[in-house]
This record gives sequence, C-alpha cells and structure tokens, in this order.
Amino acid sequence: MNVTFDWNEWFFILSSSTILLLFLPIRKYFHPVIVTIIWVSNITYVSTIDYFLLATPFKLYIFGDNSTYELSGALFHLFMYPCASLIFLYGYDKWELYGRKAFWYILFWTGFSLFFEWACLKNGALTYTGWKLYYSIPTYPITAVLLIILFRYIKKKLLDPDLGDYPNIYK
Repeated sequence: MNVTFDWNEWFFILSSSTILLLFLPIRKYFHPVIVTIIWVSNITYVSTIDYFLLATPFKLYIFGDNSTYELSGALFHLFMYPCASLIFLYGYDKWELYGRKAFWYILFWTGFSLFFEWACLKNGALTYTGWKLYYSIPTYPITAVLLIILFRYIKKKLLDPDLGDYPNIYK
C-alpha cells in the first residue's frame, strides 16, 4: 500500500468527521435496526460500485493519491456515505417530503452531491481517469430513490403488527 499523508487525506478526515458530527444529533430519530441496515447496505452498495468502476478494465477514477487502496478512502466508505444517507433520510421522513416534494428534495441533494464531488476533485480526494462529473447526474437520483425504497420497506416491516413482538419504533 503506497500511502502519503497530504491534503487529500486531511480532506477525507475533515469531511468524514464533519458528516459524522452532523449525524450524531439525529441518530436517535431512527431505530437502531434502521441505522444498522442502512449503514451496512450503504457501505455494500457504494463499495461495490466504486470497486467495479475503479478496477480493471474500467479504471474510471482514483480515490486518493494513487490507484492502490488507501485507508483514508475507507473513511468515506465507512462514515461519509452512510451518514449522508441517514441525514438525507432524516429530512425526507421528518418533514414528510413525499410525492412532488420528494422530487425537489432529491433534486436538491443531487445538486449538493455534484458540488461535493466537484470539491473532492478540487481537493485531490478523487481523480478522474475516464469518468466525467456529468456521468454522476443520473447516479445520485437513482441512488436516492433506491435508498428511499429500502428505508420505506424497513420502516414498514418494523411497524407491521403481524410480525410478532417487534416494538412500534415510532411511539
């Protein structure tokens, strides 16, 4: 593993720490089962896509300083993406942004995500070797819709009285 500790590692650490601090006050809004499932599925989803696009034959971008795996990049997979997803779901559920409101909410988050991806490029946390920023435009809304579907499914199953002794998580 070829690792140099420079600005992009600090960018990984600072942005991951910031999102984690933003998540901590709202974590109790969700049942621990929801947090766990969203966290694990998010890491799996993002890691699978990233490793698919990072690997041969595509090599569409580099996470960090070089093409080898860097531990600082793991911070994004372990904290940045799951926390951002749970913050996204918090706003969606807390403010009941369903239907048309969900469209605008997803559009807002897509814009924010594109801005953050651009910031990652400018700070050396991400380097394109074939990918283009505009390729991400459909990726974020699709991911947001899949996340909402998963969240609603989990929430429905936890609230279903026919499932037995599961507590009503939103009492």
